[in-house]
Amino acid sequence: MNQWSLLPIELLNLIEESLDLYHDKVRLRCICSSWSVGTSCAFFDSLEKKVHKVELPEAGEKVLKGSAYGWVVVAEKSGAIFLLNPLTRNKIKLPPRSKFPDVRNAVLAPGRYQSHDATHVLNHLLRKVILSSSPTSMDFVAVALYGEYGHLAYCKKWSLINNKFPTCDDIIFHEGQLYALKCNGQLMVCDIDSCPKPIVTEVAPAYPRIQGGDMYLVGSSSGLMMVRRCIHVDRCSISNKEIYTSKTLSFMIFKLDTSGRNWYQVQSLGDDVLFLGLNSPLAISSHDYPVYKRNCIYFTDVNYNFGLKGTGRPFDEGVFCLDEKKIESLPTYSSDLNEVWPAPIWVTPNPY
Repeated sequence: MNQWSLLPIELLNLIEESLDLYHDKVRLRCICSSWSVGTSCAFFDSLEKKVHKVELPEAGEKVLKGSAYGWVVVAEKSGAIFLLNPLTRNKIKLPPRSKFPDVRNAVLAPGRYQSHDATHVLNHLLRKVILSSSPTSMDFVAVALYGEYGHLAYCKKWSLINNKFPTCDDIIFHEGQLYALKCNGQLMVCDIDSCPKPIVTEVAPAYPRIQGGDMYLVGSSSGLMMVRRCIHVDRCSISNKEIYTSKTLSFMIFKLDTSGRNWYQVQSLGDDVLFLGLNSPLAISSHDYPVYKRNCIYFTDVNYNFGLKGTGRPFDEGVFCLDEKKIESLPTYSSDLNEVWPAPIWVTPNPY
């Protein structure tokens, strides 16, 4: 008989707290099934080329809306939002979506959401959440990118950053400051500590030759980068429903000049590697992690298109190699990605 299930939970927690490496925490949870009950998730460790499965009852059928510092942002259909550490299962509650400024008016406004189902409303009312620092610190700030037109709100009470602030496509904390990017390349910096209201200032003007596609802000050792994801949108009919799908074609990369006032386009990342998706964008050096190909962008799907669930259509994900200007398959832990839902996100493990 397996006696591991008889281990007192207090002792199990003490053992887990003594482990520093995230690999060991995952392996500990895999010893006994009673220690891991719920939704099945997995980490694909690119360094070890191994899969670490873990049960997360807290995740359930919810959707993920970002990741940073080893934590993931989990959103429920009820409107609840919380941070979850997949390794320790620690949870931190954030204010629900009902506390977002103007959310009630947006839902009730004629012609805005009335023709869409609850899932569509859920996804457009919360697109992404980023963190200023690890949520284990008491002074972290959570900023949400929400609404059909990309508004910004920040925790603790989801205060609106600026009701006249132009809509944006991406947000990032970089060197202690909050930056926001419009779809036309205009870069803004937001001082959320100013009183009585946050102050928004333009850093770089719009870039004249940017049109369409998803936009990302990426912080690196060399400064801020703006990345445009060039996509092709297709319409198909599944079960008598019209579904729109996107396919990534390429990427365009821009860096902020030394004066910090203008963007300029570059053709190479050098030895850097980017990871893009619903997570906070990440840039690393291939010298530090040679398992990843230099001058490449690893990307995952960013559209939660629930109409595709169970249809067998693949996610929009892969590795874009800037040297060859082509997309390769994303290394994966599963031979059958149709069993995976929703699309995976990048997580930088943090055991604390």
